[in-house]
This record gives sequence, structure tokens and C-alpha cells, in this order.
Amino acid sequence: MQGLPVELINAVVENVSSPTDLLHLRRVNRTYLKLVTPLVFSKLHVKNSIQSAQNFQQVIGTADLATHIREVVYDSRDNESFQFPPENVELDHTLEVAELEEALTEAFCAITALPNLDSVELNFWPSFISQSGKEVRQSPFWFANRQLMILEAIYHVMKTSHMTSLSLNNVVMMPSSSYDFVSSLTNSPLSHLSLSVVSNAEISAWSGSKDINGSLGALLPPSNPTLRSLVLHSPQGSYHSLTTQLSSFHYPSLARLVLGNIILDQTPSADGVEAFVLRHKDSLCSPADARRWSSIWQRWMVELTGLDKVVVDSDSQGHRPIGPMTAEEDTSSLQMFQDVVAARKVMT
Repeated sequence: MQGLPVELINAVVENVSSPTDLLHLRRVNRTYLKLVTPLVFSKLHVKNSIQSAQNFQQVIGTADLATHIREVVYDSRDNESFQFPPENVELDHTLEVAELEEALTEAFCAITALPNLDSVELNFWPSFISQSGKEVRQSPFWFANRQLMILEAIYHVMKTSHMTSLSLNNVVMMPSSSYDFVSSLTNSPLSHLSLSVVSNAEISAWSGSKDINGSLGALLPPSNPTLRSLVLHSPQGSYHSLTTQLSSFHYPSLARLVLGNIILDQTPSADGVEAFVLRHKDSLCSPADARRWSSIWQRWMVELTGLDKVVVDSDSQGHRPIGPMTAEEDTSSLQMFQDVVAARKVMT
């Protein structure tokens, strides 16, 4: 093993995707340790448990590992859709919930020590893993409180961090006064913000509180020249946020705006979404060299010589970004493409 060329060892390492296998490879010898460490620690996953939060903080505190961390993902759960629990948290877990919040807050505040951190993804679920390994459901109070504590820690970190991307999923929007910490986020290098919120119907059925269903503007960063992409969506139902006032937000570099199941004030006022879009028309409008469908059809017509059928579904539903694809009348170009392909099929 020690006699193998470094290039061959590196080829082996790059073809290993399992984090567990990579950790095993780190223990083989110093060569593997040097090659594997940047791969296995470039993206850290933090589970919603006290032990995971403490382990995360230990990694951050190890300088040789911290320098490799570029992405942090909190409580990612594959193939699981968000659903509020029908029952509240058990009383004997209340103390552990408080300890979990403290451990998570300390861990996320500590990421200021990560010199190369670029992206953070926070996924909020109304349950946590107890120290006995049991999944415990949380009450509305503790779930919302944990969100606020972690969000405040992250926004505090962004004041000094080089982080450019932040994704927030399953957020229960509280009253704007709960997010006073956001206003101090000035001169942040953040270029992408994605905010996924829980729908009004789900929140009302679960908590019964009228103090939530807050303004989306409460979590938007203050006006800055760095934000290029803004995604606001509610995946599992509509989110009515008519109280969201957008007049104070201006992002001169904004090139991508996505609104999915988000209902904002449509009246023609400075606070409405219409005025917000128009305020960013210079950056949202396509550049002169934007790709056009007509040119795409023409290129495919020439290069896809083996194609024998073209089907274009123009009735698909869904939201799409306001971004670099130029709107145009491309019917004639598409028809020419389809005619050429159909003629080829007849000839064969």
C-alpha cells in the first residue's frame, strides 16, 4: 500500500463517496490522511441532537479540520416531507430540549472560526433526537424558539463570515419584532438567499396562534450590492404575506428572483412586489447576450442529426425565475426544428 504512487491513491480516494468509507481511509496512513481530509470535511452534516452539535463544535475547534469546511448542512432528512406532529413534546424531555438549544447555539456561533465557509443550509423539523436515540416531537413553542435561536446565531455569524449562500427551510415566520437581529446585518457578502416557509394553513392548524404568519421581509437582509439570487417559496401550500413591505429593500445586483406559492401585496404601492420588481429591472432584465430559444432550436436542428421526434410541453405548471432567459416569440424556430426532424424520419 505504501509503495503505490500518490496519483493512483488519489484516484482511488476520489472514487469513494461514502463518508464512512472515507473516514476509514483516513486511518490507513499519512498519505491517505492528507488526501482524504479535505474531501470528508468539506461538507459537514449536523443532526438535531446534543451529541451531533457537540461533535460539530469539536471539529470547528480543530484548526487542521476547520480550514477544509466549506459547507454546513443542519438536519437534512432525505425523502421526508414536512409535517407537524399531532402531539406535543413529552414533559420529561423539556430539560433536554433546553440543553439542545444551548448546544446548537454555541456550535453555530462558533462557525466564525471557519475561514473558508461558503454555504450554510438550515432545515427545521419539529422533532429532535434524544440522548437515548429516540425521536421526540416538539411543541409549537419549543420548535419556534429553536428556530429563532439558531437564526439569530447564523445572522450574527454573517457579520464577519465570508459565507455567500444561505438556505432556510421549513421556517415558521414569527412577528417581525422577533427578528430585530437581522437589521444589523450590513456589509454582508451574501449573494444567495433561499427562504422556504411553512404554509399559513399548516401553521394555523398546528399552533392556533395569531401571532405567527409573519412578514417575509423580516428575514431579508438589508439593502446591499452583493445579493444576486433571492428565492422565496412555500412548498406545501400558499403563504399569504400581505403585510410584507418591500419598499426599503434594494439589491442592485439582483439577477434571479423566484416566488413560489408566495402571495404578496399586489397593489401598486412602493411596498408591493410590483414596485420591488421594477426597482430591480436593470439587473433582472436579460443581458444583451442572453440565450434565446430560437438560437437553441437552430443549434439542436443542426447538431442533433439522429433525433427522430420532438415533443415540447408548453402547458407545464410551476414557478420559474425571473432571470437570464429572454422572453420571445419562438414559434417559427420551433416549427422549423420539428419539420426538419420529421423530414429526417420520413427519409429513413
